[in-house]
Amino acid sequence: MSRFNDTPVVRERLFRQSKYFRKTVIRDNLNPLGGLFPRQDYVRHYVNNLASWHVMKAKYRCLGIALNNSLKSNNIYDALYTLNASEHINLFVRTNMIDWLEENFRDSVFNCNDCDKYFLHDDDYHNVNDDYGVCNCCIRSYRWSERSGCYVDRDSDNDDDNSDLIRSYHGSLEDLEHIPSAYDKRKILLGMELEIEIDGDNLRDKAEDILNNITDYWKDGKRYTYCLLENDGSLDYGFEMVTSWTGLDVHAEQLKYFNQKFRNMRSHNTNTCGLHVHIDKGEMTTLHASKLILFINDTNNLHLIKTIARRDNASYAKFKDKKADKSWLKHSLNSSSVKERQLRHLNVDRYEALNFQNERTIEFRLFKGSLVYSTIMACLEFAYAAYFFTKDASINNLTTFKFLEFICLDDNKSDTKFLREYLVKKGFTLPVKPSKTIASINTSMLVTFE
Repeated sequence: MSRFNDTPVVRERLFRQSKYFRKTVIRDNLNPLGGLFPRQDYVRHYVNNLASWHVMKAKYRCLGIALNNSLKSNNIYDALYTLNASEHINLFVRTNMIDWLEENFRDSVFNCNDCDKYFLHDDDYHNVNDDYGVCNCCIRSYRWSERSGCYVDRDSDNDDDNSDLIRSYHGSLEDLEHIPSAYDKRKILLGMELEIEIDGDNLRDKAEDILNNITDYWKDGKRYTYCLLENDGSLDYGFEMVTSWTGLDVHAEQLKYFNQKFRNMRSHNTNTCGLHVHIDKGEMTTLHASKLILFINDTNNLHLIKTIARRDNASYAKFKDKKADKSWLKHSLNSSSVKERQLRHLNVDRYEALNFQNERTIEFRLFKGSLVYSTIMACLEFAYAAYFFTKDASINNLTTFKFLEFICLDDNKSDTKFLREYLVKKGFTLPVKPSKTIASINTSMLVTFE
């Protein structure tokens, strides 16, 4: 207990501070939020420590300002990002933020049982033990049970017949690895996630067939695991094939399994399946990442991008006019001076065509799923080519024509064989003699967005 606690003067001073806190923070910032402030019994916790009280007061004020800004822009992702920030996560333990979010943004929200953060229900919710929900990150601590129809604890005795073949969501991360390839010298390797729906009751048979045919890769007498299968809550009845990270040459060899016709397996002709390509972003600058975002989202490139993506603006892979709305870049540059943090803040919504929120990779989410070998390879090659095209191209050269020139350069033809064949089939005319002066780095790009 503080030695001043029992004095009337101190009690009066604390009362005035509490009143001032409520007046300024609640009225100016939090009043529209329907009473987002600590209840009196929560406030009393800080009566004995004025320093802690002032820290809490400042945090609530920052929280209120940020949430009011998200209300003004009607952006629930900004609100979720604010609430989940480390400096705010413990501020509203006695306040029902779910009711406030749903009332103001008209979206269904849930509070993760494990990490206590807030997420959109439709995007991130996973049912555990048919009792509570956890987010995409926390679900890796559980495994899917076909028998229970939900996720269960990893050590649960309620095993199902497929758990030995199909792992829980993100349950393959520790067993996938880097597979050496001819592309190691470029330091830009790719991994892939392919979602597949199964018709009928032969889920196990299809899983066994994939794992028996393409899971192993041998190089210099050493065995590498090329792919594993995982459950995915977004699928009706199927699994996600997740690969190790390697070069285009290894992918081209291993994925030849898809050079056949399949029965009772679907990916393209569904409303649930996507094909996600991951590229390491360790060598990427914020300038490079910004140019890649502009290239993919430019409305003038829409025909090219949607041709290779094979779908329009899906809820899991949104396209946005990044030239018209520059808040994404300002948000990134204001978030931190550290490059890694800037990259992760380039998109507030992880369900965009390009997702930078993963710790180590850029995720190309734009592609619809496919079980056709040449189409899968074309998607991998597009992601690879787009990475290097935007690395050196100037801001004014991020066009469809310049990209077509780039993939037709002699130095790039071996990396874009399937992509070029695919685009020709879709009606694109490729340049016969592409210019060799495509690349011209424009370092004034960031000034353009001031």
